[in-house]
Amino acid sequence: MKPPNRFFAGLSIEESPEFSSGTITMMKPLGVNVLQGCLWGCLFLLGIVGCTVQPLPTPTPTLNVQETSLFHEAILTATYAIPEPTSTPTTEPSFTPTPTQPPVPPELPGVFQTSLLNPMDHPHPYIQDTCQVLKNRWKMGKSAPGTVVMPIMFHSITDGEVNHPYQISAHQVKELFQALEQKGFEAISMEQLAGFLQSNDYIPPRSVVLIVDDLHSASYYRDHFYPYLHPHGWTVTNAWISEPEASRRVRDENIALQREGWVDHQAHGVVHNINIVEFKPGTTIETSLYGKVDVETFIYRELQGSREAILETFGKAPIAYIWPGGNFSARAVQVAREVGYQLGFTVNPRGPLMYNWIPLGDEIDPKRPALLPENYVQDPLMVLPRYWDKDAILYLDTVIRIGEEAHAYALENRERELEYYRLVCEPHVDTTSMP
Repeated sequence: MKPPNRFFAGLSIEESPEFSSGTITMMKPLGVNVLQGCLWGCLFLLGIVGCTVQPLPTPTPTLNVQETSLFHEAILTATYAIPEPTSTPTTEPSFTPTPTQPPVPPELPGVFQTSLLNPMDHPHPYIQDTCQVLKNRWKMGKSAPGTVVMPIMFHSITDGEVNHPYQISAHQVKELFQALEQKGFEAISMEQLAGFLQSNDYIPPRSVVLIVDDLHSASYYRDHFYPYLHPHGWTVTNAWISEPEASRRVRDENIALQREGWVDHQAHGVVHNINIVEFKPGTTIETSLYGKVDVETFIYRELQGSREAILETFGKAPIAYIWPGGNFSARAVQVAREVGYQLGFTVNPRGPLMYNWIPLGDEIDPKRPALLPENYVQDPLMVLPRYWDKDAILYLDTVIRIGEEAHAYALENRERELEYYRLVCEPHVDTTSMP
């Protein structure tokens, strides 16, 4: 054992292997150590010679307060001198999320085009809300893409010889209805047409709207239309002239037809025989019914007056205005909308009607100068085309082919349109009935 290397008032602090690791051992007083050494020596001798010696009692160490205080201070000094391990802070790696790029909607296809129209006639959409168009096109219960409507106008049907450009023979009418039936066409009402054009409400895939212009007797309808309409429950539309004296002659019998439900009456003006055109500023119009009035007054009386007269006569407000002579003006189209009309018809045979697809002329066609351009009024539903009765049978196959082409074009772009709808439109509209 090494000698103590330091003394503190009779106490020894001894270095040992434990001290090197920071352990401090308190030693007994020096006298006690000597006595214990002698005692162990005597015991050793007694073991040799057999002598008996009484062991000395171990003295009780006396605790000195001052020594204890100094020792306690030494312990504290030694303890505080040992540095405590300092933990090195660990920096958690920060996670920076990578921005997620939203899916890019696909580019939508353009308006369906066909070479089966006249080169000067172009299809025009009329609904600006793309999501609404896609929803109506693909929603269950709506008309299938490619559904076509063929408006056909009749002016005068004769049982005798045709001697007027506006006339058609009864035999030609019979042939037309036979062809319509054979090729799968069905007649619809004006209300059905409005629902189809505005919301793509269901109608037969091949439909016709039959419009008979001007005033006619009940026998005219029963002779020339009833035999073809009645078996199928079809309807025919009359473009009713509301001039009081002229309409009075056939008023009652037409009221009866309206009540029977297969002849529907829409508006065709009051004076009727003065066509509405793009009048020059300051123009006045004089009639026996209105007197001398400005153009604005004349337009309102023709449109509003016809609507009010039909409501009074037939108990229902018309939704369509058949422009007398097929003429119109931008201002007249605006007034027609103001007073409540939803549809308007010209005499231009440009093509069939489809949902959000109306063929119109953008400029005068030198080969067909009588067909007034319609697109400048910027309201396709108020200047709808019509086929002439004599020519309609010649266009049935063309109309069918246009519908088939449009159907194929829609199916080709279906997934693209539905993907656009899901990405752009779903947060804003009900999708419960979408594919």
